[in-house]
Order: sequence, then structure tokens, then C-alpha cells
Amino acid sequence: MSGRSIVLPGFVLLVLAMLAVILIRKSGGGATAIHGSAMGTRWTLEWRGKAPEPVALKAEVAATLEKWEQVLSQWRGDSDLSRFNRGEPATVELSRVLELADGIKRKSGGAFDHHLLAEVHAAGFGPAGKGVDLSSIGKGFAVDRVCERLRGLGMGDFVFALAGEVRAVGGPWPVEIEKPLVAESVADHVVMLENQAVATSGNYRQFRQTDAGLATHIIDPATGRSVIRPPSSVTVIAGDCATASAWATAVFVLGPEYKGDLPELRVSWQHP
Repeated sequence: MSGRSIVLPGFVLLVLAMLAVILIRKSGGGATAIHGSAMGTRWTLEWRGKAPEPVALKAEVAATLEKWEQVLSQWRGDSDLSRFNRGEPATVELSRVLELADGIKRKSGGAFDHHLLAEVHAAGFGPAGKGVDLSSIGKGFAVDRVCERLRGLGMGDFVFALAGEVRAVGGPWPVEIEKPLVAESVADHVVMLENQAVATSGNYRQFRQTDAGLATHIIDPATGRSVIRPPSSVTVIAGDCATASAWATAVFVLGPEYKGDLPELRVSWQHP
């Protein structure tokens, strides 16, 4: 994309193409797992070693996710974000996420932009309204807060997944990035995470078919319209999940024509 100047943050980005949903791969070795639902999707926690009793642990995870869903949800009319979009001051918790999002917007040269709620709705995705849309960073931020809470409970070797966002503490933990549903020929890919996070961004889950390709829920801030391209996705590995989530969106917006001006950023795109 022309006209964008990108500053790479102080972490390693690994971008893989044509990869889809991220799942925790069964690691064995005495690991224990629990599951639940939050933020309109499923979550999984797998751990080894010291941990609270599973029922209590599940309650801790659920409470943490509920807290941040109430802060970040664009679907709840009484959430901190919804009130902010109606003109109320940002709460302390919401301000944390907005500050992080503002920083990534600057560093990505505007490829990541969280001020596109109206454009997302106009494209046929997301609720009506104007202002901030944190869907491209919110789940990742919530993952980080869950991991922060688990470490506070004394856990030091675990992996937590919420939809397409995963973070490992300790490790290594095998994480499987499955092939897109629209590209059956692409083999699964497994990455080993150790004190890292991984997130995907793509157009194979939410889209409208057009003659030019799939119109995605991801908006190009330069045009205010959906990014349109063949079925594809990017995967980003970073030090925290919020950062990985936001940069996955930014790289998807930049597209295959972005060859990675910085050597630390590796980008690979494939299409069926």
C-alpha cells in the first residue's frame, strides 16, 4: 500500500498465509484442559503443573472474560465502549485498550484503524453506530488479561485460546493453524509457542462473495470499504495477543503487495 510508513514494534512478527482457525493441539505429557464460552466464541485452557482446582479455575477465566467483554463489547448497549461511542468519557479500563490501539495505528501507518465502526456496519458486518470498533484487538487483549490472572494464581506453564487468538506462558506448546475451509488442499501448520502469542486475520469466516473476490469484514482505512481479495489469511506471532491481533489485521489490509520493507517482518501470501 502506498503512502504508509510502518514502524516495527520491538517484537518478532511471523506472518504465514492461507492459514485458518488456530487451535491448541493436544500436547499430552500430563496436560489438563478445560473449556468454556465467552465473547460469542469458545475458549480453551490447557496447563501442566500447579493450578487451582478446575471448577474454581474455570470460574476465574469466565469472570475475567466477562469483565473485559463488558468493557469492550460493541454489541452490548451498556458496555464501556458503547457508552464511549455515545459521547461519555472512557473508563480507565477502556482507556488502556484505546491507548494500545492508538499506538498500533501509528506504527502501522494507519493500516490498523479502530475508528471504523460505521464503515464496518455499512459493509454489512457489525452493529449500527459510529465511532470506535475494537473487534480487531479486543479478544487478544482479553486473552492477555486472562493469562495475567492465571499467572497471578501461580500458574507458569499453560496455553489459552479464545477463537483465533492464542497465548502461551511457559511451554513450548504446539498450536495448530488449520487450513481454511475454502482451501482443502492446504496442509495444517503447527507452530510451537513458548512465552508468545499468535493471532490470525482473514476473510474466510465473515464475507460476501463478489465478482472481484470475497468482501471481508476487514475495512481498508484508506478507502473506508471492505478489503476484497481471494480467500486468504495471515497469522502473526508476537509477545502478547493484543499486539498479534491488531498486527494481523494491519498486515491483511496491507495485502500481498506489501513485501515487508523491514527485514524483521516476514510476509507470505498464497491463494487457491
